Amino acid sequence: MLISELETPAVIVDLDVMDRNLSRVAGYCRKHQLLLRPHTKTHKIPELAKRQIASGATGITVAKIGEAEVMLNAGITDILIAYPIVGAEKTQRLSRLAEQANITISLDSEEAACGISDAATRQGSRIGILIEMDVGFGRCGLGNETDLLTLAQKITDLPALKFKGLTFFPGHFSVAPEERAAMRVQVNEFLQRSLETFSRAGLPVSIVSGGSTPTAYEGSLFYGVNEVRPGTYIFNDRNTVAVSACSLDDCALSVLVTVVSTAVPGHAVVDGGSKTFSSDRFQAGDGGGFGIVKEDAAAEVERFSEEHGHLNIQRSERCYRVGDRLSIIPNHVCTTVNMHDEIYGIRGERVEEIWRVEARGKVR
Repeated sequence: MLISELETPAVIVDLDVMDRNLSRVAGYCRKHQLLLRPHTKTHKIPELAKRQIASGATGITVAKIGEAEVMLNAGITDILIAYPIVGAEKTQRLSRLAEQANITISLDSEEAACGISDAATRQGSRIGILIEMDVGFGRCGLGNETDLLTLAQKITDLPALKFKGLTFFPGHFSVAPEERAAMRVQVNEFLQRSLETFSRAGLPVSIVSGGSTPTAYEGSLFYGVNEVRPGTYIFNDRNTVAVSACSLDDCALSVLVTVVSTAVPGHAVVDGGSKTFSSDRFQAGDGGGFGIVKEDAAAEVERFSEEHGHLNIQRSERCYRVGDRLSIIPNHVCTTVNMHDEIYGIRGERVEEIWRVEARGKVR
């Protein structure tokens, strides 16, 4: 099949660029002796998770149990669920998963740990635990070393659980490289204090898991980190480019759309709106726009209706016509992929692969 035969909107992935992204990050991790555990929330596709493992990943990360179930059903058996699992039904599902795979959970409370312990004890399974640190993002995690140690000691006393180490997500590092370097000083001080506190208490920390796509090539600069969890790096997006974590040439994924109207002067409408791209904001500059039109840098993806993408073309020298096809790199690739049932792997002008987004919508 040719790309020109695809119905739009369609999510397309340049296979050469994607494979280069995978190889580059895996190579960095090998060089710096870091375990690579990519976050599959970006693509939600078992075939691509297996591709990441084949390129050097030791296992995968997911956000929800539903995603873990999809990946396990595809034969992937080393999974970190980087999310606190709470509630009787969820902990029961988790315990069943742990009978079939090497499952680790991140959490930051005794309540979550006790619930998982109770369910795993009833099921007869065993679950690894990473305690989440708050290194400044302010989302989840404990913010001081004393609380981390206290929770770890409680976990070691709970049946069916194995304390494995610490984890963190530097979500606030989606900034320019020099700002990341300044912020890393404080994070490293916290990491060092924490690891020294655990050492004095005689409690081994085998895993220190951290990182993100913006820090994908900076994992070795975090104190004590031996595992990294980038997600977006497989495809990259406009936000990744904006924080100098990749170049535009490293963006493997775009959304193929068709111009359906040019009736309003200075504007063009394409057949992909908020139900195609999501409305995640641009995290740099003035925060304006919702993507990059690859064929026309002067066009601005100005706003979305549900099914309409509104392009401001007043500064463009291109003559837009109904029926034109464009490719748009989205602001945020993860939420864009989750809008679609399938995505297409392309090479040149040909569609070589079609992947079902098997974990789409798995929010429980």
